[in-house]
Amino acid sequence: MRLLLIRHAQSTNNLLYAETGGSEGRSHDPPLTPLGHQQAQALADFARTDPTFQAVTHLYSSLTTRAVQTAAPLAAALGLGVQGLAHAHETGGLFLRDESGAGYGVPGKTHAELLTENPALRWPADLSAADAWAGGFEREGDEAAFLARAARVLEDLRAAHGPEDVAALVTHGHFTQFLLRSLLGHGAAYFMVYNTSTTLLTLPAPDALPDWGPLVGWVNRFDHLGADLLSQ
Repeated sequence: MRLLLIRHAQSTNNLLYAETGGSEGRSHDPPLTPLGHQQAQALADFARTDPTFQAVTHLYSSLTTRAVQTAAPLAAALGLGVQGLAHAHETGGLFLRDESGAGYGVPGKTHAELLTENPALRWPADLSAADAWAGGFEREGDEAAFLARAARVLEDLRAAHGPEDVAALVTHGHFTQFLLRSLLGHGAAYFMVYNTSTTLLTLPAPDALPDWGPLVGWVNRFDHLGADLLSQ
């Protein structure tokens, strides 16, 4: 199968960090900025004629607001539903900090709430339709947990798809690093991924020779964005 990783468009937290270099005043589940909505639409417009996007058979998204919003115009452009993945969220999950600076988990939104952002969103079968997504809180800096979760996401996707399928996943910048580490085993190297950039991999079949790894088509492709739409 082929796997197309898509980083979400610019969120209000991304903008906050770009402007201040810090996270004071951050949101636990930030929406897209006006620029982020422009980026998401630019990606969708590009997808209408791009051969790789036109081959996409399944579209997935993290259950964060920013990912679900990013996936909305893309789903409309491709004529696909968006399957929510509860474990494809950013490292650390949804959290706030107490007065001591310690992080604590907070829940995300319900299916009904996220449907107002993306009418094509399908709720994970293992989550109650009436309950909010738990938010996926993780201990800060727990890279072993991040890597294990990345391996789980990849295992679930590979189990669900055959060799001819092309799955696109709207996910997150830091979590993408652990998806790539799980696939490539490249250690601590960090790949730059801009907002709405794409990364394409062809995953070996389950019966492939053990020394056959993934084929990397590209990392951080963003030619759908003009210079005025770029952000990290």
